[in-house]
Amino acid sequence: MTPTSSNRLLVALALLASPLSAFAWDDCKHAAERSGSVDTTGAERVEIVARSGDLTVRPAPAATLSASGRACASRQSFLDETQLHVRRRGPVIEVVVQVPQEMSGIGIFYAYLGLTVQVPAGLPVVVTDSSGDVLIDGVRVVRINDSSGDVVARHIAGDVEIEDSSGDLRVEDVKGAVRVSDSSGDIVVRRADSVHVVRDSSGSIDVASVTGNVTIDQDSSGDVVVAGVGGNFALLADGSGDVRVTGVKGEV
Repeated sequence: MTPTSSNRLLVALALLASPLSAFAWDDCKHAAERSGSVDTTGAERVEIVARSGDLTVRPAPAATLSASGRACASRQSFLDETQLHVRRRGPVIEVVVQVPQEMSGIGIFYAYLGLTVQVPAGLPVVVTDSSGDVLIDGVRVVRINDSSGDVVARHIAGDVEIEDSSGDLRVEDVKGAVRVSDSSGDIVVRRADSVHVVRDSSGSIDVASVTGNVTIDQDSSGDVVVAGVGGNFALLADGSGDVRVTGVKGEV
């Protein structure tokens, strides 16, 4: 076999071994830009419902919320059904990604929308995300519900509650309390007023630089590393993994 033939065979074998989802996220057979905006004057809350695709939430320079992204799909009909809705219902601003409810056909089929949302400072934000990575930076997010993909939340003004099914979670610089329920993936928290891990099924927990208490109700598996706690530390139930605790000013 010639070197060229050998290389082609290796590439073919690698493609066969790749999961279908990898093709879906790297390919974009049909694409279109989606965008919307709304004045938030007098609004009390922002609700973001993202589907497949990465999500980024950042501060807006003025009182207008804006959302934009690139929709990708394996078929034109799937692309036509992949839409972005930015609307106001009374005091609530809604940013909703619409994707096809059913997709089928020969070969690989997909539809997703990578979304960036700019939210005026101070507005409470609730995020619900199905799949894809999430980055929230510098907005007042109060709740995150994430099904899959990594989550990074930083520079948060106020308490935040996070429900995460799979993927790593990193929370930094929170001027408030952090409450986490996690099924799988590592949890990292840096610089918060207090931390409460209600449940962690698998993956490590790494918490540092907390001014108040750190409480872990239930940890099934994975290491627990806690350092620099101004209040008390409590680990109520632990299944497996090492536990290392240093620099706790209160009770352990």
